[in-house]
Amino acid sequence: MKLKKDRIKTLKKKAWEAISRFVRQRDPLCVACMVEGKQVPSAHCSHFRYNSERNQTLGGNALWYDIRNLNGCCVGCNLYKSGNLASYALYLEMRYGHGILQELHELWDTPKKFTEKEIQEIVNMYAVEL
Repeated sequence: MKLKKDRIKTLKKKAWEAISRFVRQRDPLCVACMVEGKQVPSAHCSHFRYNSERNQTLGGNALWYDIRNLNGCCVGCNLYKSGNLASYALYLEMRYGHGILQELHELWDTPKKFTEKEIQEIVNMYAVEL
C-alpha cells in the first residue's frame, strides 16, 4: 500500500510541474496586474482557490487540476498580495464569464480522490502541450 501512495505522490508532483509550466507559458503576464492596467511578467502558476489535503481519506478536492483555477501571476501578487484576489476574480469573470467564481467554489467544496490513471492522464496532456 505504501508503494502505491508513493507512486501517486510522485505522479501528483509530475502533474503539478507539467500543468504549472503550461500555465506560465500560456500566461506570460500576471493576470491580476493586467486587470489593473500593468504588464508584469508572470513567474508563478497561481491558484484562485487554493488546493489542500483537507480530507486525507478523500484525497482533496475536484479543483486540484482545473485549468480555470490556475493562471499566471507575478511574485508580488502571488506571494505578497496573497494572490491579489479582487483583481484575479475580475480577470476570471472577464475570461470565463459570469458564474465562474461559483463554479470554482463548488469544485473546491467537492471531495475528489484522483486515481493513478487520472493523474497520469493529466501528466500526459500537459507535458505534450509544452
